[in-house]
Amino acid sequence: MALIFILGLLLWGWLEISVFIFISNVIGGLLTVLGVFLTAIIGITFLKNQGLSVLNRVRSDLARGHTPVVSIADSVSLVVGGGLMLIPGYVTDSVGLFLFIPRFRTVAGMYLLQWAAKKPSVTGFVNFGGSAFTQRYSNKDPFGFSEQSHHQTGFEDVIEGEFEDRSDAKFSLNQKKKDHHNDS
Repeated sequence: MALIFILGLLLWGWLEISVFIFISNVIGGLLTVLGVFLTAIIGITFLKNQGLSVLNRVRSDLARGHTPVVSIADSVSLVVGGGLMLIPGYVTDSVGLFLFIPRFRTVAGMYLLQWAAKKPSVTGFVNFGGSAFTQRYSNKDPFGFSEQSHHQTGFEDVIEGEFEDRSDAKFSLNQKKKDHHNDS
């Protein structure tokens, strides 16, 4: 796995440098460097504008009592896309720009969430149960999230606590109510 990661980084670096050289041969070195800064500014602007609209959608979904799964998937894609547009290079800027396209960012965000759900380090503190997806997609589960994946560990959701029967407290509360009615 580490070898694939290293080869991927080398390929990505080679591709970025090749595209950078090609663009600088076409439009010149100064404009190529200015283009990298311009794409970073465009990425920040897109992230700000579209991020606020996604945040408003999350709020409205929560206010209506719906689980904001699609909005969260959109926000994950926006964060990744904004980060990619801040990294210097035209290839990363292109991928980041694709993550700002509405339908593409939803699908990419769902796959990013699915990838994160399979990571043991993430599933230890986040519940990826299926209720959010079954509400949104009418019992369809296109991205592999389900109640079954949550219960594979063998643990059920249990709320524990202690209680104490205080019948004397109920009696004293009822007595205070009666005394209050007699005084009026």
